[in-house]
Amino acid sequence: MNKLSIQIFSVVLFVIVAVAALYIGGVFGNSDSGSANFERERTAQQVQILKYSDYSCPACKVYIPLQEMLKEEFGEMVEIEYRYFPLSGFPHSRLAAHAVEAANRQGEFYGMHDLVFEYQSEWSPQQADAMGYFTDFAERLELDMDQFLADLESDEVRQAVENQRQEGIRRTVNSTPTFFIDGHKLRQNPQSYEQFKSIVELYMYRSN
Repeated sequence: MNKLSIQIFSVVLFVIVAVAALYIGGVFGNSDSGSANFERERTAQQVQILKYSDYSCPACKVYIPLQEMLKEEFGEMVEIEYRYFPLSGFPHSRLAAHAVEAANRQGEFYGMHDLVFEYQSEWSPQQADAMGYFTDFAERLELDMDQFLADLESDEVRQAVENQRQEGIRRTVNSTPTFFIDGHKLRQNPQSYEQFKSIVELYMYRSN
């Protein structure tokens, strides 16, 4: 090989090595950045939980502390929405749902919701004066009582509750509580907070 050939070979080899270095650096350099961006996208996904529930249902009440733990741990990343699904097997279920919806008309959905569940064992028996309890709760929340009582008996409140119940029926809800996470019905309810958390995280960190 003459001197000219050696010089040409050296230049070509240098170019090949340089291009290879740039390519490798680009691929692996972008890999870390892309992976980080991917992780950020995955962790940014909010999870929506719909809970079809009956205020007379003891099992529905059991899940409230678990829901509160999810909110405490994940904050705004978990959105939990209640859906009325009064069952015919409980005598005061519809009245309870109407009371909560009437309170909702004055911005006190969760105030009434929490009181109704807290005292479930007192107002839910057939012989109990459920209406007396609900009006007492409304007074505690300092609601406009005339408006509350009118809303409680109104067709609008009845229809709002019934619309959610019918929505549940269309989505094959037949018992309470029934949970939907990002539109997917849970076939079996979680049996512990850790199990509930694991299910939520599967949706929260899923790939886009």
